[in-house]
Amino acid sequence: MTLAAEKVQKSGYHHGDLEAALIAQARELVSLEGVDHISLRDIAAKVGVSPSAVYHHFPDKNSLLSAVGNAVFDDLATEQERAMKNFPGKSATAVRKRFRAVGLAYFTFAMENPHLFRLCFGPLCAGSHEDEKANNRAWQILVTGIDEMFAVGEISSKVRPNAEILIWSAVHGASMLALDGLLPEEAIYVLLDSIELTLKGSK
Repeated sequence: MTLAAEKVQKSGYHHGDLEAALIAQARELVSLEGVDHISLRDIAAKVGVSPSAVYHHFPDKNSLLSAVGNAVFDDLATEQERAMKNFPGKSATAVRKRFRAVGLAYFTFAMENPHLFRLCFGPLCAGSHEDEKANNRAWQILVTGIDEMFAVGEISSKVRPNAEILIWSAVHGASMLALDGLLPEEAIYVLLDSIELTLKGSK
């Protein structure tokens, strides 16, 4: 159970906290069961409010799940930032290790949070990520990492214009394949090696 959900259960709903409590509880249920078995009535009951109270913040289940997905996507960025901090510095070696850590953190987050990851990149949240790339932390982490790699000569000028699409598609695709049992988890290391070689190209 998340800390927010546990607090709500112990102390009850407090004025001004309902929206956050609903998101926390919905996230907990999605993490355990996936999105298919979630209902607003169950979420309201666990938070300790009437179903009608939920509609003051979320008009339907999809809008609540979309809010959960956006929160999860933000948590993904936090995990990537945490991983990057293990490799400070501006040297080419540090830049490469940070770049690799970002991709590995993405994959690890998916493996550890399968239901939440699927929600985050499912149809309920897909549009918001595309529309808000300028303010999307995970996307900006990727862009910054690619810029750093380019600055130290680890990315070919021919590859740089489409590098974001190449890398995100590859790591996300591997994550989904692994979640579906179609790719062994250790294959992520082979993929990251291949990405680095591909990015160098012919300078």
